[in-house]
Amino acid sequence: MLCLYLEAPFAACRTFTAGWYRPTAGFITPSAAYGLLMNVAGIETRLREGQEGHDGRTPATLMRPNLPFLRIALGAPAQSNGDTSFPVVQTVYQQLHNYPVGSQAGMPEELSKGNKNNISPVRREFLWDVRAVICVDGNEDIEHRIREGLHGRWNGNRDGLPFLGDNQFLLDRLEERALPQSAKWYERIDERSAVEPKPHATRMTAWIDRADMSRTKSFLYAPIKEPSTEIPEDAWTLIAPG
Repeated sequence: MLCLYLEAPFAACRTFTAGWYRPTAGFITPSAAYGLLMNVAGIETRLREGQEGHDGRTPATLMRPNLPFLRIALGAPAQSNGDTSFPVVQTVYQQLHNYPVGSQAGMPEELSKGNKNNISPVRREFLWDVRAVICVDGNEDIEHRIREGLHGRWNGNRDGLPFLGDNQFLLDRLEERALPQSAKWYERIDERSAVEPKPHATRMTAWIDRADMSRTKSFLYAPIKEPSTEIPEDAWTLIAPG
């Protein structure tokens, strides 16, 4: 098993994306953690247009086939004083500029005086002050490659710096920690466990299929009540690509 501690000022883990509203999950998601770990391990996960295996019908990068299986557990680390800090969801508003088509779309061109004739406000959520424990299990080869990558020794296609949901959201710290780590581990909520309110409950993606969103996998998670050095079985998420 491998345990990592992560700190980042900002992150964004999109549960879905609309033009005017882009929310984030309330914590680092299993799919985001998987992508981060693959980057550190030097394993390219993206399949770009024009590469073998891309059908060319989807104008986006897809996930490569035959990516490694991995079990991931996520937790909000306990501080030395016993408190647990969770990231805070913040919102930024931006202007979305586009060029609509059709006679009834946007402002008439003659009134826009050569400028963009349709401007809409958009809302984008992000996480602030992210601290997380990421535990990895079930694949010793990948654990070894992650350790090598943390020390700048990777053998693969590592592309760019690790980031969290946006290429401007870089990490402050990512380091291995000795086990056990005390944290409020995020457990999956199901009919059996959903018997009372769950503070900090959030829907998190375990796998994102960019070609067919119906195949994207997401589950409802919530942290356990008290920090623990034991990782509950329901906190483990199997990432099984394909």
